[in-house]
Amino acid sequence: MVHASAYKDPHHVMLFFGEIGNPADNQQCLADRRGYYDNLKSNGKVVISGDFWNQDKNFVIVSVSNDNELVQIIENDPAIKQNVLELIKAMPF
Repeated sequence: MVHASAYKDPHHVMLFFGEIGNPADNQQCLADRRGYYDNLKSNGKVVISGDFWNQDKNFVIVSVSNDNELVQIIENDPAIKQNVLELIKAMPF
């Protein structure tokens, strides 16, 4: 895997998340998360997001200018902060 730091110019990163607990127990957190990524999308930082059909994983493609911005986006994800989801993989392209 190529590390995001190998990209010196703005680039995209596909983030894969997996559920840690039961999503039914975390509806408010997941609603907060949708709002968080909707806000980032309106600011041009999220290209697309969605769920994998019939799986407990989802993805977000973000547009970042550097590694620090990527880390900030991940660390401020409400579901990451509350241990509802975990980052499985980050693939820069």
